Amino acid sequence: MRIKKSLPYSKIFILVLLSYYLNAIFFLKGVSIKGVLCLSLSIKKILITIDGSENSMKAAEYAVSLVKKYDAELTILYVLYSELGFAYSNLLGVTTPKAIEDVLDTQKKDVQKWFDEIRSKLANTKIPVTDKIIVSVSSIVGEIVGFADKEKMDLIILGTRGRTGFKKLLLGSVAEGVVNHSSCPVMVVR
Repeated sequence: MRIKKSLPYSKIFILVLLSYYLNAIFFLKGVSIKGVLCLSLSIKKILITIDGSENSMKAAEYAVSLVKKYDAELTILYVLYSELGFAYSNLLGVTTPKAIEDVLDTQKKDVQKWFDEIRSKLANTKIPVTDKIIVSVSSIVGEIVGFADKEKMDLIILGTRGRTGFKKLLLGSVAEGVVNHSSCPVMVVR
C-alpha cells in the first residue's frame, strides 16, 4: 500500500495567502496573473477611513476605483479622537449629547468638504455612498475595526500616515493596528 503525500495545511495556507497577495499587487498595477491560484472575492461593501491627509485622499482614489469595479457600496468614515478622554464633558465629567453635537458641528465643516470631494467622483454613478463621523475617547483603531465588523464591511481602505507632526506617527500606528485587528481584508495606501 502506497501512501500519497499531501501538503501540510500550513503550506497550503501559505500558498493561498501568497497567491492572494500577488493577485492583489498585480491587480493594483493593472496586470493579470495566469496560472496562479485565484481567490474569488465578493466585495460589496467598502469602508474608506479619511483624515484629510494626502495619503487618506490617495486611499480614497483607490476606494473609488474599486467601488466602480465591483459595483460596491462605499462608506466614508472619519474618527474624531479626543486626546483627553474628558475633553467633551461638562463640569460634572459627563459627556453630554450637546457637547458631542457642538464638537461634531465644528469638525463637520472641514470633514464635509472631504466627504464631498469623494462623493463628486461618484456623482454620475448610482453607487450608494454614506458617510459617518464617530467620536472616540479611547481608540481610533477600535472604532474603525468595530464599525467595520458591525456594518459587515468586505474591505477597509486607509492611508499609511495621517496629517502632520505627532499625529503623523500616531495615525501611522492606526494603519498598523487596523491591519492587525481587523476581521476583514485591509488595503493600506501610501
